[in-house]
Amino acid sequence: NARVKGLIMPDSQVTPHEDVDDALKLAEMLGIEHKIVDISPMVKQIVENHPYRSPSNIVAEGNVRARIRMILLYYVANAYNLLVAGTGDRSEIMIGYFTKYGDGGVDILPLGSLYKTQVRELARHLGLPPQIVEKPSSPRLWKGQTAEGELGLSYDVIDPILHGLYDLGLPLEEVAERVDVKIDVVEKVKFMVERSAHKKALPPVAKLNL
Repeated sequence: NARVKGLIMPDSQVTPHEDVDDALKLAEMLGIEHKIVDISPMVKQIVENHPYRSPSNIVAEGNVRARIRMILLYYVANAYNLLVAGTGDRSEIMIGYFTKYGDGGVDILPLGSLYKTQVRELARHLGLPPQIVEKPSSPRLWKGQTAEGELGLSYDVIDPILHGLYDLGLPLEEVAERVDVKIDVVEKVKFMVERSAHKKALPPVAKLNL
């Protein structure tokens, strides 16, 4: 663990205290070097001084938090010749539930082949504290945010739909029947995957023949 450095990056205006406590317990359990960096002053500096500030847009401000965290991680990675390990799982990657150039900006994705529900199973198998394993998923980009609340679906529904559509190649109707949901729910998940394609690809390049 000598080559692992952990950064706990709460925003004191948004992040619940129990999240910081859980992160500290996990870092100590793993025996990794770790530091806490409160990103609140950085968020405030960017948002309040931006000439195009949009006070009512919580998503734009929330994504600033994700991108500040990416910057801090890459500062450490560059300074110590390390790689940035992302926390994204297959569910989040496929439906695009991450911030472009934020938590999506990483070097490796150790959990990227596992669906969210499988990550929880792995965590239980590894003996992680129950309060971490059972905690509702949230990027904590604004107060009260939960992943399932924002998505409008639980991962217990999303994951088998993704598996049916993209691992098994089943038609929408059969997936809906297997998961026991209406077909519009399957269509919604499929749309999430398609709508977020830009997050999983390099930027389009203009084809200029000069």
